[in-house]
Amino acid sequence: MRKCRTPHTSPGNDKGEFPHFLWSKDSKFFAECNESTIFVRDTESFDLVKDEEGRKRSLKYDNLATFQWSPKDNIIALWATEKANNPARLVLVEIPSRQELASRSRTSVEAKMHWQSEGDYLCLLVTKLSKTGKKGNTNLEIFRIRERNIPVDIVEIKDTVKCFAWETGGNRFAVITTDDTGHKPQLRCYVLGVEKCENVCSLDLPANSFTDIFWAPGGQYFVCAAMQSGDLIFGGLMPDNKLEILHRDEHFMLTNVEWDPSSRYVITAVTQPMKDEGGGFKYQMEAGYAIWTFQGRQLHKQQKEKLFGVSWRPHPPTMLADDAQAHIRKNIKKFSKKYDALDEQEKETARSAFKADRETRTNAFQNILDRIADNVADRSEENGWEDAMMEWKGGLTWEKVDETIEEELDATEELIQ
Repeated sequence: MRKCRTPHTSPGNDKGEFPHFLWSKDSKFFAECNESTIFVRDTESFDLVKDEEGRKRSLKYDNLATFQWSPKDNIIALWATEKANNPARLVLVEIPSRQELASRSRTSVEAKMHWQSEGDYLCLLVTKLSKTGKKGNTNLEIFRIRERNIPVDIVEIKDTVKCFAWETGGNRFAVITTDDTGHKPQLRCYVLGVEKCENVCSLDLPANSFTDIFWAPGGQYFVCAAMQSGDLIFGGLMPDNKLEILHRDEHFMLTNVEWDPSSRYVITAVTQPMKDEGGGFKYQMEAGYAIWTFQGRQLHKQQKEKLFGVSWRPHPPTMLADDAQAHIRKNIKKFSKKYDALDEQEKETARSAFKADRETRTNAFQNILDRIADNVADRSEENGWEDAMMEWKGGLTWEKVDETIEEELDATEELIQ
């Protein structure tokens, strides 16, 4: 959760502080907030957005903790914490109409919001708190934004949830859990079906250090990482919901994991804070990056002193429709066989071309040797080369001796009856 800060009329104050503000996905609006108010402005006039009566008004919610724009729609999800007799609330507000699409109230809880990348779902990760502040069970309250009246699926997880991550563009998600004592770490994958949410697979993790899940931009593949310690698991959740672990490795003191836009490569890095930020010295000796395939094969590793950041170049969006992408994922093995055969054909063509070129060069060189040999044979008598060779051979004092050496290698006894 990021705490809202008091908004300013100017970009910042003398201390260099800025308000907590976020752009909408289509950049038509941006919003800033303080502890009780969200100010939504349009990007043409930078005035407050008008309500249905034409008045410029802000959104008022007591004890406001944080808000997030939907990744695709002009919808704000806000969380207001519990105070006195007022319960904690999650509210979904459509902009600019200010219509409250959904609202949920909770008491004695702490929560985090997680939007799915297409804005189809919003997960409110709710952890129950005792009177002493001890954390209890966790509920995943999943709002189906595209459906009528925004129904909510509730998934109860008795263990502690360390990490939650939606599959990019999909209806699946993964969590990392531990028991009450912080042991028995697990990676669990869920599918949000038409009627209910199901746990489709689980994996016992080798250590408690795993903290984050990074899904590929195209979905299906992911990296489960232990930030700081550096353990890495490269895996994939196949279209049939089977979990495949492709490779395990490590990048000591890991601080960054980032997929490239094509989902083919992953970069892991150890970066150090900028100047005057604390804790930079301990990363200085290990600063650098590594590039991996999505299957976990390391392609390149580079130590880089004073590495402060690393990022892939953005790519334009794919021109394939969603159904075409789904068809390719579903039939990837069939496509792989087809293109493997084409690749082998290209390799065979290249090998044949190489052999033909080598044979042509060898024949050309042999022709040169044959011409030289013919020239020597034609001129040997004229130049005295043949007589000189015979004289040289006659002056040699060595003679050829053939010697046979016999050695017994093995012997066996056979009993004759």
